[in-house]
Amino acid sequence: MGTTLFISDLHLSDSTPAIEAGLYQLLDQQSTLDRLYVLGDFFEYWIGDDDDTPLHRRIIDRLAAVSAGGCDIFLVHGNRDFMLGTNFAQATGATLLEDTTVIEVLGKPTLIMHGDTLCTDDTEYQKLRAVMHDPVWKTNILQQSLDERRAFAESLRTASKEKAENDPGNIVDVNLDEVQAVMSAAGVSRLIHGHTHRPDRHQTPAGERIVLGDWTSQLGWYLEETQGTLRLQSFELPQTYV
Repeated sequence: MGTTLFISDLHLSDSTPAIEAGLYQLLDQQSTLDRLYVLGDFFEYWIGDDDDTPLHRRIIDRLAAVSAGGCDIFLVHGNRDFMLGTNFAQATGATLLEDTTVIEVLGKPTLIMHGDTLCTDDTEYQKLRAVMHDPVWKTNILQQSLDERRAFAESLRTASKEKAENDPGNIVDVNLDEVQAVMSAAGVSRLIHGHTHRPDRHQTPAGERIVLGDWTSQLGWYLEETQGTLRLQSFELPQTYV
């Protein structure tokens, strides 16, 4: 029996070489990796599959190699990279999943998602999300030039950074009533998500809620299913890069 990994919130960009190196290290160490689930915010932002930067090409090539080696890769959109599209999926050999998907983990139906929709108390963000996930809005954005889209993404990134500096706890945590509702609707007793940057395993009235960790310049996180166990792990990132 092989290994399944769940990761999220790497926020890859040109300014995160340690995280990029840590991702490669993690993948290289997995000799029995059967499935890789990326639950959103893989990139700091994604402005369209036509944004063919050196970073994006490196990531695509590495994921394509992992896929060609026999690992099934699945991607869930995050709030930073919700524009990831079919061209990226085809280039990497990955499968794009819906915002919520039920899979089997340790023989039990398990709901996986990014987690931003669970933060219903953040009404300002939920209104913005509804706008940016509208198909017409996406079409209009993709008709803009790369420079225009990049400037827009940078403006959102700057606003988010300023908010974080003014309020370090600005990422609103999940609403537990919403957690109960989505788990009940999906008919599951386990939920795996990211987004909140609060890695932990919680027991709730609906079942277990596992929160994936966000990657920093020092530390990476993954959830590993292997040999009948499910472990939430952190590891130190390399501080020298090729």
